[in-house]
Amino acid sequence: MGGIFVIAFLLLFCGSALFSLFSAQGDYGWQQLLRDQYLHHVLRFSLWQAFLSALLSIFFGFLVARAFFYQDFKGKRFILQLFSLTFVLPSLVAIFGLLGVYGGSGWLAKLAAFWGSDWAPNIYGLTGILIAHLFFNIPLACKMFLQSLQSIPVQQRQLAAQLNLRGWQFIRLIELPYLRQQVFSVFTLIFMLCFTSFAIVLTLGGGPKYTTLEVAIYQAILFEFDLPKAALFALLQFVICFLLFTLSSLWGKAPATVAHNKNYWQDRQSRAVQIWQIFLIIVVSLFVLLPLFNTLISAFFSGKFLKLWASGQLWRALSFSLMIAPTSALLSVLMSVALLLLARRLAWLHYSLLSQSIISVGTMILAIPTLVLAIGLFMLLREIDFSTLHLFAVVLCCNALMAMPFVLRILAVPMHNNMVYYEKLCESLNIQGWQRFSLIEWHQLRAPMQYAFALAFALSLGDFTAIALFGNQDFTSLPHLLYQQLGHYRSQEASVTAFILLILCILIFVVIERQKEEGND
Repeated sequence: MGGIFVIAFLLLFCGSALFSLFSAQGDYGWQQLLRDQYLHHVLRFSLWQAFLSALLSIFFGFLVARAFFYQDFKGKRFILQLFSLTFVLPSLVAIFGLLGVYGGSGWLAKLAAFWGSDWAPNIYGLTGILIAHLFFNIPLACKMFLQSLQSIPVQQRQLAAQLNLRGWQFIRLIELPYLRQQVFSVFTLIFMLCFTSFAIVLTLGGGPKYTTLEVAIYQAILFEFDLPKAALFALLQFVICFLLFTLSSLWGKAPATVAHNKNYWQDRQSRAVQIWQIFLIIVVSLFVLLPLFNTLISAFFSGKFLKLWASGQLWRALSFSLMIAPTSALLSVLMSVALLLLARRLAWLHYSLLSQSIISVGTMILAIPTLVLAIGLFMLLREIDFSTLHLFAVVLCCNALMAMPFVLRILAVPMHNNMVYYEKLCESLNIQGWQRFSLIEWHQLRAPMQYAFALAFALSLGDFTAIALFGNQDFTSLPHLLYQQLGHYRSQEASVTAFILLILCILIFVVIERQKEEGND
């Protein structure tokens, strides 16, 4: 019954938002949309920067994954865990750190000045967007390709060594067939993430020349208040994301072979290859570590670290963030569990196609960018006099839906396994409802559910998309406050806000890693 209610809520919530976009009328129609040169430029740049980001992330991610697979050294596990941290790191925290390293007055500029050069890097525009996207997506691609490399059977590697397959021949004949199983899904995932990138482009774009479709939607709402134009832009983005999601679902396949031991055999690399791979690991590790390190030390050297903690605006943003994040995480977990309970019951009754369709309803939210959903709700509810409670509820639902596909992916396998192992036992003993959950299922679901909650908490804590549209002085969050501070060049205040966000994410990340280890055990 709960699963049916969740499906009805999802269809009503998302359907109402999309319907409000479809029904938006005004002088700006589809014919004007097709002839709008600015839109053509925005769309070309959106696709081009996403393509470049995905291509570079795939290329460097593959090289770094091979380097980590073939090189064993102290600190390897720590660096890989550091790569995982970037997945839950708020975009604006990374942007603050990147500005401190690559900005006009950042570490590189100071280093150049120390050597007597007047060169200063320009992080704004396409360069800054690519740097920020690579910061997030090289670790993502690396970890996914590393799993593919670990899935290659030991026997194939030993046979290749006996046949003296080296270099490109070994990559082409042994590694590429396994990497090819994931490369399209990884490329599509990164492309979609970069195409719908909001905070990065909004902060580092630097002007209309480097504007993406999502930022153009935001500008049409906030600066022009042209709702029909924003609606058509949002519909266009929804169509593109839906097509990308469909392609990824059709052709994105997981690796067919999975390694079952932790000891991977590999042939010894040549000295030159070892030096190159160690150099690559050092460079990429510094690329990820330096912005985080800059964020930590900037707060302490701001000169007003303790004084800025007394800011009422900071505490207001912190309190709202700590209310929104756990509540939306709990809502996301509850809705996911309700959907999976319905799906697995249908699967037990041999309605497999219907069961998969129900899970697809939850994961298809990935095809609806959060900003598109928020704008649809904004248009639907614009006649209402919004109170803080209304704004809280809207942002809460948007954040919960944003995290739901990831929660579903975490909980789907353990909940399905519980059905396979315990369904007949529970039916024979007539154990149902809460009694079944507490006595039978909780032991297997405790670690995955805590992991899913922590991940949803982190994603909601760092989300800037929904709050960017609905936030104001009375209703704000830490990412919203950080964006305002960066936009007004209040770097000392921004350093403290970014420091708090980073520390919270690190604490959540520690919980996530612990729950992953418990789940693996």
